Amino acid sequence: MEGEFSSATTLTADERRELYARRDGPGVRRFAIQLGLLAASAVATVALADADARVFWPVFAAYSVLLASMFAPMHEAGHGTAFASKRLNRLVLQLAAGLSLMPPTGFVAFHFEHHRKTHEVGDPEVPGGDLALAAWPKNPIAALIVLSGLPLLLAKLAALVNLAAPRGPKWFVKWMPWLPEVQRPATIHEARIIVAVLVVLVALAWLVWPALGWLLAGCAGAHVVLGPYLAAEHTGMPTDGDVLARTRSVRSNAAVRWLFWNMPYHAEHHGWPAVPFHAVPALHRRVAAGLPRRYRGYLHVYLAALRGR
Repeated sequence: MEGEFSSATTLTADERRELYARRDGPGVRRFAIQLGLLAASAVATVALADADARVFWPVFAAYSVLLASMFAPMHEAGHGTAFASKRLNRLVLQLAAGLSLMPPTGFVAFHFEHHRKTHEVGDPEVPGGDLALAAWPKNPIAALIVLSGLPLLLAKLAALVNLAAPRGPKWFVKWMPWLPEVQRPATIHEARIIVAVLVVLVALAWLVWPALGWLLAGCAGAHVVLGPYLAAEHTGMPTDGDVLARTRSVRSNAAVRWLFWNMPYHAEHHGWPAVPFHAVPALHRRVAAGLPRRYRGYLHVYLAALRGR
């Protein structure tokens, strides 16, 4: 892939060797802290739900953000780059994907197809394969709905329900053509587990402990975060040219880069997907000058979109 890029973004053999090295330590430390914070915020959210405390809403917001951030370890482990250990990658993928309401096997197939056909015909992230939907919505209300994350959440829930129900081969060919036939049974099984957990949580919140409902509400809160975060990766970018021209690199701030495992540097990830998250900042420093789509932060992305840039 690198041969398609300019000389400013071509890595030497020594740079590739250094940047592609996988390690367990950085991912173990980050995921342990992130998962611990998520668990603590979930417990605090439930404990404070009936306390009429002013601190509840900041705690709930923190829980929602941390739940959204599970997308990052799912993504990295799905690539097999979060850890050197294949077993750790698979374990973290399963846990983070479940928290993100996505069957891990299905997510990996979906995401790899996205890498193969980034922001072009056949990209499963483009609704219905219609490249007109790869642009920013012209209607301000439609744009706000997209950025709310609600369509993403509803799409996930619809996919889970449909996967959990008995489906024939024709359904997969029509709706999930990127999912290999051999991976369908695992994806169905994973979806059924997630649906069962959600049903149990709903039942417990309805019948036993209403405060548990806030854990489910956090799913909506998480997608309010994921909506603008994910839309900034490719929406409104060209649908031709090399993958660097079709993907944004967003510097953002240290907290966002930490929570999302350096994936705001998304053009770098698409150009060199085998580089582990902990080496992406070094990759950014090496290739930033040659990237065509660089932004200071997410506000910069959306201000540029408003100006039609």
